Amino acid sequence: MRVAVIAVLALGVLAGCGQSQRDGVLTVTLNPGDFEHKIDARGQLEPANAVSVSVPSSLRGPQSLSWVADNFTPVKQGQVVARLDASRQQLDARMAQFEIDKLVIDGVLQRGKDGNLLDEIHTGQTVTRQERELAERFFSDDPRVYSRIEVIDNMRNKGYLDAKLGYLDWDLGEQSHRSDAEQQLIELKQRGHKAKVDRAQGNLQKMEVVAPADGLFVLSSGFRGQPVVSGDTVWSGMTIGQIPDLSVMEARLYVLESEAAGLAVGQPVTLYLDAYPQQAIAGTVTQVDTLAKPRQDNSPVNYFGFTVTLAYTDTGVMFPGRELTGQVEVDRQQGVISVPNQSLYQKDGRRWVYLKQGDQFVERTIMAGARSLNRTVILDGLSDGDTIALVKPGEIRR
Repeated sequence: MRVAVIAVLALGVLAGCGQSQRDGVLTVTLNPGDFEHKIDARGQLEPANAVSVSVPSSLRGPQSLSWVADNFTPVKQGQVVARLDASRQQLDARMAQFEIDKLVIDGVLQRGKDGNLLDEIHTGQTVTRQERELAERFFSDDPRVYSRIEVIDNMRNKGYLDAKLGYLDWDLGEQSHRSDAEQQLIELKQRGHKAKVDRAQGNLQKMEVVAPADGLFVLSSGFRGQPVVSGDTVWSGMTIGQIPDLSVMEARLYVLESEAAGLAVGQPVTLYLDAYPQQAIAGTVTQVDTLAKPRQDNSPVNYFGFTVTLAYTDTGVMFPGRELTGQVEVDRQQGVISVPNQSLYQKDGRRWVYLKQGDQFVERTIMAGARSLNRTVILDGLSDGDTIALVKPGEIRR
């Protein structure tokens, strides 16, 4: 109750003692003054320049981190900063080798099968040639020895044997081609699995991620927005950390989508480190995200991210990851009339306030200018000394 009384008294003071005794409407008397539009944001320090520490780009498929160095670990060039789980690659190599061994057996079985077929064709050729020789030896077209019908049957038998020999010769050539094709197919499959074995064995030689330069190893954020940890799934070329240039830092800040109106590149920013709140750091907005995004999984709240270039870097206190707050100066005007946002009304493109005239309030159409979270500049419609209602009066005259 005490807090509520204090709040009411404060509103009365802000209204310039303009509370109407007639109807109890809170009012405010307008005078030219300074208008400021500032946006509050939070974020952290990041290096402006850094060398990426990435999963080897030659790896294929998802990999699992079995170990990664702690955040902010001093490292030397070539030092191991992470290891990947080799069990997947070992399994891939064994499975591919199993397929190769299986294909070797398939090749032996296929050669045996093809050899049997070729033997059958050769046997058929031998038997058919012998039958052809017998048919030729005992063939006669003398009507004194055989009847005409027997002569015709013998001629047909001879022609059949000739055709059969021709088919067997053709089948022998085709079967040889089929046998060669089957072996070539088996060899092709073997080469494919051999390539898998070679790739897996090559990957096994790249299960260690090393630092590309001397410096401080800083972990990068994973898919959940948190630094990568052991057990996370990573991909070829994925950045798992950085080795920053600590001599030049920048700030990465975030502001609620509903409060980001007017945020733009080139605006000045004042920053304060959470660890050193008394030390102000000047900066300038150099990049603003085009889309607002949630900062946490399954969160409906969207933020605009933006980057601030700092006027200087104090290497003694400014490190990557340090939390900070920032205030972006979007607009500043002097000698203008501005009104509290709650006193403004709008409908169908028209904006108005309730202007006090004598003991009554009338609607006064206005032209609005720049707007902050709590005040709006009035370009036309109000003058110095006008008194307006902070809430809708009960008695209105148009």
